[in-house]
Amino acid sequence: MKIEIKDIIEKNIAISTDDGEKVFTQMKELLENKEQSIEVSFSGIDMLISHFLNESIGKLYTTFPKNRWEEIDTINYVNIDEDDLELLKERVIPAFKGDIKRAKEIEKDILR
Repeated sequence: MKIEIKDIIEKNIAISTDDGEKVFTQMKELLENKEQSIEVSFSGIDMLISHFLNESIGKLYTTFPKNRWEEIDTINYVNIDEDDLELLKERVIPAFKGDIKRAKEIEKDILR
């Protein structure tokens, strides 16, 4: 199943936590339905920040139990800037996977 970020948030900048929540909801639903292959396309997204990634993708790790993380790890991210992909894979995901308590604090900070 392919998710187009731009179609979900209806803009070319992925910066708000509200927009991140929209993407999170769709991804969560696919994972709950045990969708085998998930591809997330950032095509047409000109700006992307960590708050959006925390809310849309990082939060999946605090929502699903550890035994489901492998499924989340297999999500394929396409049409994403190299620096943004590095931010996601080297900072956002490890922060949520490595320290659930810290990830919850990040979520609280985002919601302020």
